[in-house]
Amino acid sequence: MTTTAIGVDIGGTRVRVGVVTDAGAVCAHAESRLPTAGDPEPLRELVARQTEHVLSESGVTPEVAGVALPGVWDRDTGIMRKAVNLPRLEGINIERLFSAALGRPVLLEADTNAGVWGQWRRMEPRPERLVYISLGTGVGGSVILDGHIVRHTRGGAGHFGFLIVDTSPGAPGGRNNVPGCLSALVAGPALHLAATGHSDPEAIGAEPLPDDLLQSTSRALAIGIMNLVHIYAPDAVALGGGVIDNHPELVDHTRVACGLFQSSLIPPGLRIERAPLSTHDAGVIGAALLALRYHGPGDSMET
Repeated sequence: MTTTAIGVDIGGTRVRVGVVTDAGAVCAHAESRLPTAGDPEPLRELVARQTEHVLSESGVTPEVAGVALPGVWDRDTGIMRKAVNLPRLEGINIERLFSAALGRPVLLEADTNAGVWGQWRRMEPRPERLVYISLGTGVGGSVILDGHIVRHTRGGAGHFGFLIVDTSPGAPGGRNNVPGCLSALVAGPALHLAATGHSDPEAIGAEPLPDDLLQSTSRALAIGIMNLVHIYAPDAVALGGGVIDNHPELVDHTRVACGLFQSSLIPPGLRIERAPLSTHDAGVIGAALLALRYHGPGDSMET
């Protein structure tokens, strides 16, 4: 018997809601622009409207929901402690907020943890050890080791965008003012600024990227990847997010750049590949599947 869950993915600029089967198929999907800075009440109303739409379209009534969003919250109380992209959610009981919006129990999950779960479930062959890097308006990431999400930052995802990959004087700091960090060099706003000379904090790299920018971006990514490879020894590194959706060629460039680094500790047969799911689907699918894993019939919480 097929079971379903609602998946909600709240990103830096968009809110996506879907009904997802236990096999990871999306039955219905809705997407809208995020209310300013994640204003709680407009956000609750938007998620409620989107949920009503996808339930009507799918014709099913899931018992559980998963909500993926960036930030660090108290896992016991549901209070959002730190949300760089959604500052107006700080101090809000987000578990209560989304339970009210969805009308059912919710599982809260860090956005890239949901993303890595959705990507991992779709990958063939499925690696035992996976590093996932998502490039959008920022750079996030998460890790699966032996079938379990690695928990960082009090249960949240790894903040891979803060890895320092350029120590040269004058390296850009990006919106978080961390000079030489991965986000300041390869996230959508950084690529947009480098390609056009204009600032756009919501850019996801949709514009054409000149060859020299592709080369410098792939090298920065390769440095970050090699750092992570030596920490986690993955079988595969998957690259996803809006930047990769718009520039899949960046994966090949990055694979070549990674090949310039030699180490006996790099796992043999390491795969560096494009993540199978687009940014429109990964978080929605992952959030729903994790909700089923935690709260679905016959499932147990992962460790």
